[in-house]
Amino acid sequence: MSIIIDMKYLLLIIALTLSLNAQDTSEHPPGQGGNHRKPPEIAKEFREEILKKYDTNKDGKLDKEERSKISPEDRKKMEPPRKGPKPPKKD
Repeated sequence: MSIIIDMKYLLLIIALTLSLNAQDTSEHPPGQGGNHRKPPEIAKEFREEILKKYDTNKDGKLDKEERSKISPEDRKKMEPPRKGPKPPKKD
């Protein structure tokens, strides 16, 4: 009898845990937790801008030579956001 009660208790805990985890799928506004990537429409616009600027053979892709010509300012925009504290400023 006690084994059945223990199993029911265990199944109840598992079900509650799963239901609580399923509720934590709220959308976060940009910059406030969650995924720190750019929204898809901004990322698409940025990609089109980079392609227009650096795709010299107009094939819709950046090959190795074209990627090497990307300016440092544009490279910085392409980098994923840093996680953790910012490094100290160099004087």
